[in-house]
Amino acid sequence: MAKNAKEQARNIKAIAVDRSIIPPKYQHVAAVVLLFLSIVIFFAPLVFDGKIFVSADSIGSHSWETVQGDAKAQGIFPLWNPYIFCGMPGYASLSFSGERLFDLSAVALGYIITIFQYIVLNASQGWVLFYYLVFAAGIYTLTFSKLNNKISALIAALGATFSTRIIVWVMISHLTKMPVMCWFPWIILCLDKLRMRFDWKYFLGLVLLIHFSFLPSHMQMIFYLFLALGLYLLYDLLAAIIKKTDWKPVLRLIGSLVVAIGVAFAMNADQYLSVLEYGSYSIRGSAPIVKTPGEDAKTQAGGLGYEYATEWSFAPGEMMTFVLPSWYGFGDHEYSGRLVSHPVHVNTYWGPQSFVDSPNYMGIIILAFALIGMVRYRKDSFVQYMVITIIIATLISFGREFSLVFDLMFKYFPGFNKFRVPITILVLVQIFLPILAAYGITSFIVQREKSEKTKDEKKLKYAVYGLGIFLGLTVIGRSIFESVYSGFFPLNEAGPHLARAIGTGDPGVISEFYNFVVDSIMFDLYIGLALLLISFGSIWLFLKGSLKVPMLTGILILAVVIDLWRVDKKPMEPQEKRVQTNLFDTPDYASYLLKDKTLYRTLEFENGQPPYSNMLAYWRIQSAYGYQGVKMRQIQDVFDVVGLANPLVWGLMNVKYIISDRSDSNQILQPVFKGKNRFILYNRAELPRAFFVNRYEVAGALDILNNMKEMKFDPRDVAFVLEDPKLPIEPPKSGAEVQYTHYGIQDLEVRATATGNNLLFLSEAYYPQGWKAFIDGKEVEIFRLDYLFRGVVVPLGTHTLSMKFEPTGFYLGKNLSLWINILAIGGLGYFGYVWGMNKKKQQRNSFNQ
Repeated sequence: MAKNAKEQARNIKAIAVDRSIIPPKYQHVAAVVLLFLSIVIFFAPLVFDGKIFVSADSIGSHSWETVQGDAKAQGIFPLWNPYIFCGMPGYASLSFSGERLFDLSAVALGYIITIFQYIVLNASQGWVLFYYLVFAAGIYTLTFSKLNNKISALIAALGATFSTRIIVWVMISHLTKMPVMCWFPWIILCLDKLRMRFDWKYFLGLVLLIHFSFLPSHMQMIFYLFLALGLYLLYDLLAAIIKKTDWKPVLRLIGSLVVAIGVAFAMNADQYLSVLEYGSYSIRGSAPIVKTPGEDAKTQAGGLGYEYATEWSFAPGEMMTFVLPSWYGFGDHEYSGRLVSHPVHVNTYWGPQSFVDSPNYMGIIILAFALIGMVRYRKDSFVQYMVITIIIATLISFGREFSLVFDLMFKYFPGFNKFRVPITILVLVQIFLPILAAYGITSFIVQREKSEKTKDEKKLKYAVYGLGIFLGLTVIGRSIFESVYSGFFPLNEAGPHLARAIGTGDPGVISEFYNFVVDSIMFDLYIGLALLLISFGSIWLFLKGSLKVPMLTGILILAVVIDLWRVDKKPMEPQEKRVQTNLFDTPDYASYLLKDKTLYRTLEFENGQPPYSNMLAYWRIQSAYGYQGVKMRQIQDVFDVVGLANPLVWGLMNVKYIISDRSDSNQILQPVFKGKNRFILYNRAELPRAFFVNRYEVAGALDILNNMKEMKFDPRDVAFVLEDPKLPIEPPKSGAEVQYTHYGIQDLEVRATATGNNLLFLSEAYYPQGWKAFIDGKEVEIFRLDYLFRGVVVPLGTHTLSMKFEPTGFYLGKNLSLWINILAIGGLGYFGYVWGMNKKKQQRNSFNQ
């Protein structure tokens, strides 16, 4: 962007009136070291005590360690997941990955992270701290490039890194978000360089940065990153057109970014070609067979349901948490009141969302200086871009709570209706507000540099006095402020939401926690006003000449850190490693199941409902259910239409055992094991994993599912198909048999004896993008039976049927990734060599002169 604050600051000498403690040439390094130390100190329990954060997501990812370990031991790349939903794509659904040794740049990045892991004492989640440091250094560098001021840049980096929702990602194990967003400031820097003139080394750097942002495969964060980049270039183009300046460089820049994205995509082609192959078969790429009850008319074909997509919409009223983080009850934090003998973590959020772990607090100091920066640099093009992005992101985050912008995006913007949790887009606000705060701080420093007496000194004096008086009034008149809050959220309105959050309807307990939240809000008010008083007071003294730069820097940094850390620490609950390890100690019911060496699946129920859990996979126990946010549409249709309390579905899914917290006994279920807190029930109506079927019938998709729901057919007698294969099928006779001889992660082998042209049913999820079947080495067609499963026609005689999962997208992408990596890394190596040679030449010339 042509005009920015840096251009205004270039003509002003760096502060010379105050002697710096650190020599100027080491100040950038010192800033990065300080950022590193702040991250290490904040996460000291992880780094020095070896603790971890345990959450539903960390447990979920731990569940896949076994299958990934097995794949590595077998020398295969895990592409299929046989442990949930009768099987589903594992890599294409982004459930897990393998060693991508063909991605040379990613391997190099992995080595760097390994070294960093060693520096942070091999903390179990230390690898993600590396990305926080990259993010912090990127915000610092980007801000400095715009403002040419190290103090402001450092405060912006601290403000962005410790913005509450961003730092909480580690605590709730959303560990793939930062590895995407940390590259955003660096990408902006590369684009700024390319705007001035095209340079191959910056272009290749841009390719690598985008490639690294693709690696974690968090599609929603990638979408937001490129939405922000698109707005950046679109604003630049429109500004050039309106101001009638040369817009061709902007088009060149847009072209460079598009090409860089294409090349980076090729470097990740194995991942994203797999994802694209899978997309149309998933719940995020195809419409449900029937509209689920209560589904909103706004739902678009090929995307998520509107109600599901808009869960965790950010209500406009929740913007108060930008100022007072406890305004809506906060979220997860520690309580040590009269109801407990020792501190416990409780969630007291009572807002319109289902629950939150923490508020979207970005710091009252950051917010105050950001507002000043917006006003004072309102003509700066980069500031204008940030403000526009903040407004758009905030409006989108409202989701269904104020749907004006969200609905337009949901209906018309490509790919947007595949994402949920609208509040997530506030990450863009959490990045840009601290940078805007740097602009606000710089505006005061610039005045000191000019050595001019300005109106700001008097304004700050009045502001400091005003803040002091207001702080005094809040202390003296606390009851007045409490009554104001009670007017917004009276106990009788907040009570039901609070009861849901803490899990009790006891009026005394609810009242206690209500008062606990009110106390938290008053503390937010006190500490916020006090820190604003200190911050503005230090700026005032600085402008008067009573405070030198090192002292100002220390005060502002300390104020920002205290402001954010006091909130950031509340949801923080590090655990000993054994807490998670104990969760995966083999329970008695799993030990019982592991004694059964036959091929079968299980189905788990808690309070009559299947839990969202993949833990059985850790013990290599296959389940007919599980948890996956991008499950296959066909399995979801079965759940929606037929349901999971259906014995016919159990049989088709090869469910042999029901794991339950209840000991049910009936004609279908027979208790066979009683554990500490689980019963195992044998399904008398079990069907084998593979069996011959007498015949097939052609039926519509919904008819097939309704037949299942009403249990109108015998699976051994008839299998339903959507399209007539027009093949002669003979009923199996005496002597027909099927036996599995091998069952791997993504391959299987069956010895089948057919008494004619027999139709073989296999209780394996049908997925045509990669599964291939061979009878005695000759490829044969796989048919879709009973909506969800596979079938193969076996000719007369005894044969070996093998199936292998070999998706084209992965293998094509793997080769493409390797060659593009070689070209990109080779190009950077060449430019590095040329740069080094030119440097040596300049040194020789300088020496000779």
